[in-house]
Amino acid sequence: MNNNEKPLSLIVERKYRVISKIGEGTFGKIFKGLNINNNTLVAIKIEKSSSTNLLIHEAKIYKNLEDTKGIPKMLSFGKEGKFNYLVLNLFDESLEDMKDACGDKLSLKSVIQIALKTIERLSIIHKNGIIHRDIKPDNFVVDRKTNEVYLIDFGLAKRYLDEEDNHIPSVNNKKLTGTARYASINNHKGMCPSRRDDLESLGFVLLYLLQGKLPWQGIKHSDKEIKYNMIGDEKQKNNILQQFQDVPGELITYILYCRRLEYDEDPDYDYLMNIFNNLKTLHGYENDNIYDWNVELQ
Repeated sequence: MNNNEKPLSLIVERKYRVISKIGEGTFGKIFKGLNINNNTLVAIKIEKSSSTNLLIHEAKIYKNLEDTKGIPKMLSFGKEGKFNYLVLNLFDESLEDMKDACGDKLSLKSVIQIALKTIERLSIIHKNGIIHRDIKPDNFVVDRKTNEVYLIDFGLAKRYLDEEDNHIPSVNNKKLTGTARYASINNHKGMCPSRRDDLESLGFVLLYLLQGKLPWQGIKHSDKEIKYNMIGDEKQKNNILQQFQDVPGELITYILYCRRLEYDEDPDYDYLMNIFNNLKTLHGYENDNIYDWNVELQ
């Protein structure tokens, strides 16, 4: 299907009008849409129906997280013709967009406030038995009216608890799950992702937002698997203190804590939040919900 091909009729469920393509997710395509009944903008994710039906899986995750703080509301899900569709609340820009708009990096104050909100998001979905498995700046979006941060794109998400609420066993020698730039060390080693890996990936996201780039970003190779291995080797090559000499030690403390967690260990989310609350107090920052983009994008 090329970019100009219309995947379904211009109106979904007789009320959601497809306006324009805005991106591609883990699978399928994402469109900006309009609810013609109340003139509110929506996001419409579309995939071609197949034996995998990954969008059905994502819809189940959103249903499981219904009315959860910091998770977009699923407005509708269904099938039209040869396509499955998922309709969600549409928010403004991602943290990647915000970084780009603010001079390619964010201030420590903004990063601390983002850390506090995003750790809370992960805590909530983890307590619902779900791991995200693709934590990256593009998957956190900002509601510019409230500066609330939402976690999106659950295409790779998975339940880590079985039907009896037991942690699923670890399976090793797996291919890397998610985005290599932000993947945890254990993910690179072929270990089954768990809560600790979502949290470590978030640590890399915070470092990226603060510094503007990560040391392994320039690695290139025509073979994807070799490239991923090279990135993993670079992450492990040096002590993390040497890799990030110019950042507050609290961010390093955060990542080292995540790396020390056992596969099925319950993370101490309050401790992780306190790392950033203490850093906020140390610098005299107020948690005022004001970010760099409130100044840059006025």
